Amino acid sequence: MARGIYISDADVEMSKDIESLRIDRHLVADLSSMMPGKRRRMLDRIEEYGAKNPMAIIPVLVKHYDDEVPKVRKQVRSSIARLTQSEIGELTLVECMFSKNSAIANSAAAILEERGYNSVNFLSYYRQVESLAARSKKEEVFSQDVEELVADSIDTYKEGRFDQAMTNMMMAKDLLEDRLEWHSHLRNYIQDVLKLTPMLGRSGVQVDAIQDSIRNVSTAMESREYSEARSLLDLRRQETRLWKQLWSLEEYVTKRVKVKPIKELLVLRDSDSALLGSFVSMAGRVEDMIQSGKPIESLRTVEEFVRDDVSSDYLAREGRRLDSKDEAAWYTMWSVGLGLLKVVAPIVPNLSEEFYQQYFRDREGSPSVHTVPWPEPFSKIKDRPPVHAKAEKFDKAEKKMKPSRK
Repeated sequence: MARGIYISDADVEMSKDIESLRIDRHLVADLSSMMPGKRRRMLDRIEEYGAKNPMAIIPVLVKHYDDEVPKVRKQVRSSIARLTQSEIGELTLVECMFSKNSAIANSAAAILEERGYNSVNFLSYYRQVESLAARSKKEEVFSQDVEELVADSIDTYKEGRFDQAMTNMMMAKDLLEDRLEWHSHLRNYIQDVLKLTPMLGRSGVQVDAIQDSIRNVSTAMESREYSEARSLLDLRRQETRLWKQLWSLEEYVTKRVKVKPIKELLVLRDSDSALLGSFVSMAGRVEDMIQSGKPIESLRTVEEFVRDDVSSDYLAREGRRLDSKDEAAWYTMWSVGLGLLKVVAPIVPNLSEEFYQQYFRDREGSPSVHTVPWPEPFSKIKDRPPVHAKAEKFDKAEKKMKPSRK
């Protein structure tokens, strides 16, 4: 595909780095040399430069991961193991997985698979989506929104959220397949009508209207942007932004609040009461949006609450109280942290369940975010049955997008 969906930083860095190109040129000859000194110098050169610029040298090593010379293969793999122990080294390995060089991509995926990255399957889906996107461009099928989803999926994968990244990539594949199939059906319809037009004209049928319809259909095929799919993709992207915010907040809170706080004998400050009151107000607005079928707006409202009311306002002024073990602040932030997961559970059940299991289950005791009671300050908020709004919306949109097979 012309200038693919995702350009790997590893490819960019390796292509412009002169020293890595020189190492690549001499690596096999030097590491397979009969002279120990020559092999040692090359290994030292790899280690020294790899420490300075891993993004340039690791792709070179991965390229030779399955070299046919056993001596070269062994030494290359040892160097990769050492250089990818660091965070930037492992991130470089992930970048290699999306290299345009198939040998580099396949080897990187194999290494990461052994480290639990579910990389082989993800790379397979990514390549299928690349192929479908290339075909879409060739057939003038709109695919820009899906390519944005793929880029987001790769970012999600690099964050370690493998299941969500795979879900997004599979969704991208399904969307492109549906669009290509729809266009194929429509093209066949146009061709069939064009074949019949001369015969209909000879029979006295007015064909001007038919020709106008064909022109309108052709224009629609070229300009259609799939607004129903856009809402799905926007929901995915909004979910990703909220995930990052919630992860940061829950990490911050649960690292400071060591035990589940209890309200007995607590005296809340005005700032504590104000935040708890703002939460109740926000939860009410989100409830109305969910009932009105506005999942994107509801998640955006939660995002704004976390950003403005919690982070920029409360924690900016009161955050030091968490560090000093102020039980009123602990109680407030624990309630808000768990309450946020209860609020978003009907829209993004997997996300809320993930955070509940990681941060709250051990201290709350309830097996699921859907069964745990609301925190005490929000006890008047009624539990809603978990409505998988995202899944329902996708199912409806999918039915609209799929061509009729009658």
